[in-house]
Amino acid sequence: MKNLCVFDIQRTAYHDGPGIRTTVFVKGCPLNCVWCHNPESKKFEPQLACIFNKCTSCGTCVKVCKSGVHSIENGEHKINFSKCTLCEACVKACLPHAMKIYGRTETPNELVETARKDEAFYRTSGGGLTVSGGEPMAQFEGTMELLREAKAAGLHTCLDTSGFAPEKNFEAIMPYVDIFLFDYKMSDPVKHREFTGVSNELIFSNLAFLNRSGKEIFLRCPIIPGINDNDEHLWEIARLSNTYRHISQVNIMAYHEMAAGKVRQIGESYPLAHIRTMERSEKQKIYKRLTAMGCAKLSES
Repeated sequence: MKNLCVFDIQRTAYHDGPGIRTTVFVKGCPLNCVWCHNPESKKFEPQLACIFNKCTSCGTCVKVCKSGVHSIENGEHKINFSKCTLCEACVKACLPHAMKIYGRTETPNELVETARKDEAFYRTSGGGLTVSGGEPMAQFEGTMELLREAKAAGLHTCLDTSGFAPEKNFEAIMPYVDIFLFDYKMSDPVKHREFTGVSNELIFSNLAFLNRSGKEIFLRCPIIPGINDNDEHLWEIARLSNTYRHISQVNIMAYHEMAAGKVRQIGESYPLAHIRTMERSEKQKIYKRLTAMGCAKLSES
């Protein structure tokens, strides 16, 4: 059985498919979206993090770390993340629980057993298990085993994916997925490569493949002010939703600033610090524009 590197499990999730769900967040992603709201998901291996608003700069981590990762300079906690060996000494010693490791190994059986704790909620709400990331298809064998085990346990399943994986892998995993939550980020191929680091050719191809295969698709569209909130992209969202009959919902994922704090936790910088969280009124304007363009499958998810 192939294990998975997981960085979070959220029970009673409401926005990752229908009903009340348990969402498993798998680590690692081949894309590098500048707006990624889970920057701790990008690397495939576990990594050190510090929740700085919990840190008291007490210096305990300095004393227990044998690798020189931590220092206190002018009363401020400094971290050299590149020196970390993931020994977890600082995590165990930190009294305010500011230090943590993003990423742990879980077996598919363990994850399904966690999900099954909320089966009563799934039955009453039409929910189930969602596998998200990162990009879960990048840990393909473990993800397929997890979804296979979930279906064997009678759970409804969703797979949240960027679509950036071999078509043969989507074909293999298809029997174990009830709904594909398909992220549609940029229509323009040049801008897609600029802002995500990869071409969108494979993504378009896999979206068409899933539609031809008859699988239900929720098209999830992150909207980033000044980057992809233009009419060209919105027209393409409307066109796809009306052309692909198995797209049953279009979900608008309005930009928020949550990632700005998360990147500091892992010692990285955030390229979109100048962009503010979209107000509800701004999101409603996007809905109105898409509706005017003929997009009839919009959902408030």
